Amino acid sequence: MPQLNRRLFLSSGIAIAGGGLLGTLGESGVAEAAPGGAPGTRHLPLHLDGHDIDSGWTFTAADGTTVPGARLASAQPVAGMKPAVVPGTPLTSMIANGEYPDPLYGHIVTDTVPDTLKDTDYWYRVAFPVPRLIPGQRFWLHFEGINYVGTIWLDGTRVGTVEGAFKRGVFDVTDIVAKADGTAHLAVLVGKLDYTDPPSLPSYASGVTRGGRNGGKTGITLKNGPTFFCTAGWDWLPTIPDRDLGIWQPVTWSTTGPIRLTDVRVDPTLSDDLRTADVTIDLTLDSALGESRSVVLRGSLDGHEFEHTVTVPAGAGSITVTPKDIACLRMHRPKLWWPNGYGDPHRYRLTIGVESGGQVHDERTVDFGVRRIEYTKPIQSQDGTPIDCLAITVNNLPILVMGGNWGLDEALKRIPKQRLREQVRLHREANLNLIRNWNGQSSTEDFYEACDEFGILVWQDFFCSTEGPPPGNTTRDLDNIRDCIVRFRNHPSILLWCGGNEGPPPQPLIDGLDALVAELDPKRASLTSSAGDTGKGAIGGYSSGGPYHWVTPSTHFGLADGTHWPPFHNEIGSYSIPTLEFIRKMIPEASWEHPDDSWADRDVNGNGGNGGGAGYLRLTAQRYGELQNLPDFARKSQLMNYECIKAIYEASAANMESAAPGKPYPRTGVIMWMTNPAQPSFVWQMYTHDLEAHSSFYAVQHACRRVNVILDSQTHDVVVANHTRAAVRGTVDVTLHDLDGKAFGRTSLRVGGAAPSDHTVIGNLATRLKSAPSDVAFVRLSFREAHSGERVRNFYWVKNPARAAGFLSLDDMDPAAVSVVADAKHGRDGLELAVQVENIGRSVALMVHLQVYDTRTGERILPATFDDNYLNLVDGESTTVRVRLGADQARKRKDIGVRVDGWAIDQHASRLRGHGVAVTFNQEALSVHPPTKTFGG
Repeated sequence: MPQLNRRLFLSSGIAIAGGGLLGTLGESGVAEAAPGGAPGTRHLPLHLDGHDIDSGWTFTAADGTTVPGARLASAQPVAGMKPAVVPGTPLTSMIANGEYPDPLYGHIVTDTVPDTLKDTDYWYRVAFPVPRLIPGQRFWLHFEGINYVGTIWLDGTRVGTVEGAFKRGVFDVTDIVAKADGTAHLAVLVGKLDYTDPPSLPSYASGVTRGGRNGGKTGITLKNGPTFFCTAGWDWLPTIPDRDLGIWQPVTWSTTGPIRLTDVRVDPTLSDDLRTADVTIDLTLDSALGESRSVVLRGSLDGHEFEHTVTVPAGAGSITVTPKDIACLRMHRPKLWWPNGYGDPHRYRLTIGVESGGQVHDERTVDFGVRRIEYTKPIQSQDGTPIDCLAITVNNLPILVMGGNWGLDEALKRIPKQRLREQVRLHREANLNLIRNWNGQSSTEDFYEACDEFGILVWQDFFCSTEGPPPGNTTRDLDNIRDCIVRFRNHPSILLWCGGNEGPPPQPLIDGLDALVAELDPKRASLTSSAGDTGKGAIGGYSSGGPYHWVTPSTHFGLADGTHWPPFHNEIGSYSIPTLEFIRKMIPEASWEHPDDSWADRDVNGNGGNGGGAGYLRLTAQRYGELQNLPDFARKSQLMNYECIKAIYEASAANMESAAPGKPYPRTGVIMWMTNPAQPSFVWQMYTHDLEAHSSFYAVQHACRRVNVILDSQTHDVVVANHTRAAVRGTVDVTLHDLDGKAFGRTSLRVGGAAPSDHTVIGNLATRLKSAPSDVAFVRLSFREAHSGERVRNFYWVKNPARAAGFLSLDDMDPAAVSVVADAKHGRDGLELAVQVENIGRSVALMVHLQVYDTRTGERILPATFDDNYLNLVDGESTTVRVRLGADQARKRKDIGVRVDGWAIDQHASRLRGHGVAVTFNQEALSVHPPTKTFGG
């Protein structure tokens, strides 16, 4: 039988005690040398770190013919078991076994996989090696996440249950393993959801997504509480046939001595002046000794070793140590954890263990950050009185939140550590500083570790939404919330806790969450929901609510101009069409030129925004010209993506921090709906499901630069947005070009001192734009700091305010001539390409796009990290793009090329050259003028 192991990551984190059986202890609680030990060995270790149980699993659907758990958890052979992927879901295993194709690519999910997968429980079983236990040693079995209810059996004995997808199970199985003779046999019954709906089906003709209702036909899935309720079908996710049941997180085992650390909480308090930090460590312990015992806490912090003697009570207990007990817990001039773009997200490492008699009973390692967060500032409300509004200050610096919503990390929960890390890294590269973990659907240790590493704050929702009834089991819901808070609270990335999505949960859940945060993590804010806060000391000034469809850039600037309440908007998004190559990958070839239900299954209807997919196509044609074929649709959509999504962030940055006369509501935050796609999609993303960054990504990256110069598309003001802690000075050079690329206006605007963490209006271009000789003007803004070079460029295509023709004339502009020269440099960390792109003609080179590809197969090489893309260059302008490929990619791919496309390129007048890498035109993407129209119908 083949062994399936798709798990590419290790479990870490801090476990809490579950229950189970206690082993026999030596009188002293310290192990002597085991018989047959190596000569000179005094002790064998009591404590062993976590060992993964991630291969050799089998599974089957549970029905009336399945043998009982006691037999499954044994060495006896059982017929009908198939190889399983753990961590994973039943559907993931079935795809790996070849029973079904990947339903997210080239298929309609509900046509490909039967929805009956959700209607059964599933048995999983595995045999795994265990050590010979020595006196005093305890053996623990860890489950990091089972959806929905897991019942655990080991060597014929029922061990216990885990309820809810986000609660861990930790079981003391010492007595069972002591009799195992080197191999233990584990069986897990994964229980199905209590409440389900039939599947929601896609319909392109309807103009809405899967019936226009999120959460299934009735929304009853939400009554389950802590599960992946979005898998019932949402406006960004098809119905997932198994509802992501399964052992979706790691299974591990570890050993301790009689005393176990069930939790380690590290709580740094940073002084107001940021010069000192006091670290408090709260330890929760479980002692199997029958009496109190004196033990030594031994460990290290930032290279400083320490030890401290404490008394541990019998049974469950807790101990707190402070700088009064351990000197190195007082930090002088600590290195701080900063959000992305404001400083280094530094993390300290604490290792702490419990010892006695020369033996380590248990040990934990915790990475943590030192930072202070303030959550509010008074802003005049709609009735004229100041209220405490959500406005984030980190380490005494006001932060404009520029974030992205995650609905789900991946539709089928295929989330190895490296993939998840890449998804978070892309947010750092896009200059974002926050991810909202919508309804907690992406809550894993790997997720928070990546956010810690890359400086991404986390708005952490929990498991309630207004799209259906409230959870039917409040106790289960609160148990999962409690475990999440305890499990993840050491992560500096977590900004706040939030009860749910778009409306208040039932009052018992509101009260329960507030009480849990007050008990377990009182320094963090607790919000009732993403739509508003109703708790004690409520925080105001934020809401969700869209728009979720394409609107003009001026609409976004109008919504964020300081005249509209509230100042913080946590859901606002648009269509986000991927590249031609990805569109062809995600839908069947028969549907490429003819939008249909396959497009609808990839959410092109956007749940009705813009009149659904058909309305969006009409809007694109009205703005940029009739759609001739699929390449033409992909090309024009990149402009649609770029101008709208760029404005979502620039509008807030251009109106942040300071109120202006007649504009009492300065912006404090914006979170785009969405940035990470759970499945291949046409909407709500800034990169694709296979991690290709298309124009939406670079729109975000360009808009969220920490110093930026912005053209307000509503007023045509030129605004300097300065997110840094120091004033900036210099000059903004403005050049206006007509449709032929000729400059018709130039000016320089002085930046006398743009205040830190604020916006500054430095001029207005409305009059100059009206003098444009063509329907469209191109605006180049270049900010040069005093006594230094260019800090930032920005670029816009703008309608002539004196004409009503719009952008249709872009389709008739002369193609641009470009020079593209690529050099390849191999290193230990992979391959770096330096691609110099220059406009060598007269026309503007608009949205020049680079791809790295395999010259043998034509396939894109992903992920590839471009420091810039979708370039806009006027006559004589050039830039160098740096592209990084990881060592594995560089080793596996010997035939690497760079291909070029864009809005309109004169291939004959252009020059391409590569040194160690091929450079070609992307002919398929540039084939936008077929002899006859082929798109639509």
